[in-house]
Amino acid sequence: MTKTVLVAQGQLLQAQLWKLVLESQRHTVVLVSPQADLVEVAATHSLDLMVVDMTTGLFNPYAFCRECRSRLPDIPVILTHYPRRPIEPAERRWAIYQGAAEVIPGLAEADDILHSLEQIYKAARWSFPIDTEALHAVLEQLGLWSEKDSPPPSLSVATEERQEQTAAPPPAKYRLMYRGRPVE
Repeated sequence: MTKTVLVAQGQLLQAQLWKLVLESQRHTVVLVSPQADLVEVAATHSLDLMVVDMTTGLFNPYAFCRECRSRLPDIPVILTHYPRRPIEPAERRWAIYQGAAEVIPGLAEADDILHSLEQIYKAARWSFPIDTEALHAVLEQLGLWSEKDSPPPSLSVATEERQEQTAAPPPAKYRLMYRGRPVE
C-alpha cells in the first residue's frame, strides 16, 4: 500500500537516505527543507506521515508536534535525532506527550534502518509488511550492506537483539532520577 510521507531533514545525506529507504517501500516522498513552514506544506498535501529532524535548531520540535496534533491530528509525526545518540526514555515520553508518534535516531547502518522502519510502521499503525528484499537492494546500492560480506540483517533478529539490550536497566549512577526516584 502506497503512503505519502513528508521528509524534512537538516542534513542532505539524511534526507536522501530517508527518501531512498521510503521509496524502496513504494511510498511517495515529499522532500521539504526544514526551513519551510511544515504545517502549511502538510496542509496542502495529502500526507500519511511526517519524518522531521528535531535537531536542526530552526524550530521547536515539540511546539511543531503540538500544532500538528491540533491542526492535523490524523498525520503522525516521527521526530528523528540525526547525531545518532540513543533516545532517552524520558525524552521519548515527553515527545509523545507533546504529540509526536515516535522519536528515533537518524539513519546510519543497515540494522538501524530496518529497526527504524519497523518503529515508523508501528507508530503510524501501518500493518503491511516491510519489503526487505527491496530495502536490501537499496542498501546494497548505497554500500551500507553487502550480500558477500554477511547474510542480510533480519528484522526479527535485529528487533530481538534490541529488546534484549534495552531490557536491562542502566546502572544506578546513570539512571534519570526525579526526587530521588528513578524515572522509567
